[in-house]
Amino acid sequence: MANSAYNSGMKHFLQASTLLVLSLAVTAMVANADVPSPLTLNITCGDVNATALPFQNGHCTEGMVTFRGSSFPSTVYLKVLSYPAGVLIDSGAYDTTNNGELTFTQTLVPAGSYSVVVSSDEAGDSVLTSMMVSVDSL
Repeated sequence: MANSAYNSGMKHFLQASTLLVLSLAVTAMVANADVPSPLTLNITCGDVNATALPFQNGHCTEGMVTFRGSSFPSTVYLKVLSYPAGVLIDSGAYDTTNNGELTFTQTLVPAGSYSVVVSSDEAGDSVLTSMMVSVDSL
């Protein structure tokens, strides 16, 4: 009889434990539902019609580089700077499509590294994403 009471108590304990674990899992999923995924840019080497991907080292050759991303707000502000000198190459407002698709092409010459910063404000204080791009000599 004591063994039967033990099994019954253990059964209730396991049911309660399972409910607790499931409620924690659902709470974690709901809490993370509002966390947006980070915005990123992908590059292709060439103009907007190019499909050439960067080399294995992640570099393009100097010239046009096209940047693409999604889920951006309707207007973003872009700054492209040479690195490490910090010389401003381009700065301006860009409109995205209805789906937040952002596409822009930059001519990155001479060979070297460039910093690309996309922000939600003109001053560049609210950075949405940024990346370094390196281009090699032809």
